[in-house]
Amino acid sequence: MAEGAASGSHYDTLGVSALATAAEIKRAYRHLVKHHHPDSLLAKKDRATSERIRQINAAYTVLKDPQSRRDYDRQLYNHRAASRPQPTGSPGETVSQEATAREAWIRQVYTPLNRILGPLLSSLKPQLNALAADPFDPDLLDSFVGYLEECRQKLAQAQQIFRRIPNPSSLGGVASRLYYSLNHLEDALEELNYFPLNFDDRHLHTGQELFRRAKGLRTEAMDAYASRSH
Repeated sequence: MAEGAASGSHYDTLGVSALATAAEIKRAYRHLVKHHHPDSLLAKKDRATSERIRQINAAYTVLKDPQSRRDYDRQLYNHRAASRPQPTGSPGETVSQEATAREAWIRQVYTPLNRILGPLLSSLKPQLNALAADPFDPDLLDSFVGYLEECRQKLAQAQQIFRRIPNPSSLGGVASRLYYSLNHLEDALEELNYFPLNFDDRHLHTGQELFRRAKGLRTEAMDAYASRSH
């Protein structure tokens, strides 16, 4: 781990210091992507490698943007301060830092995020079935546009929840899958939003497929969480 990098943080994922420059972060990202690329002779062709690439991309997405990085640094500082071991009644007895971080992330991020994602990811099919009756009907179209706007608001809420605090290292796989689920959902809504503009069915099919992938990633996240809980 690079000096100054917080354990389990995005800096740790990229192997750089929390004081690294933008150029150093970019260089580390490119090196890792090249190393883990499927065409690389050094890369292992397994699920662990795919998971590693997800985490690398998620970390770089946050750290490459100055404002996003500042927000993350502030959240990371607050999280680490709240997670410092505190003395208990017995001398030398401390609260597990990782256990405290897990509990906080599950309570503040994982649980409320899933409350939003579950219904949201299952909501598209009924809307498409209703629209299929007559895609050119103004009332049905207005209803679909309203549905998309409601989805965007819920997605924004979910994204805000996801950014509350950094995930603990032991739940990195869970967090990375949720991160990509949110990304696919955002792409899906953007794609679906084109349909009322040109009535091209391909936007509906692509949006539906992106919803399906987002739902699958959430299921993978829940499975990964369950396996970590035992």
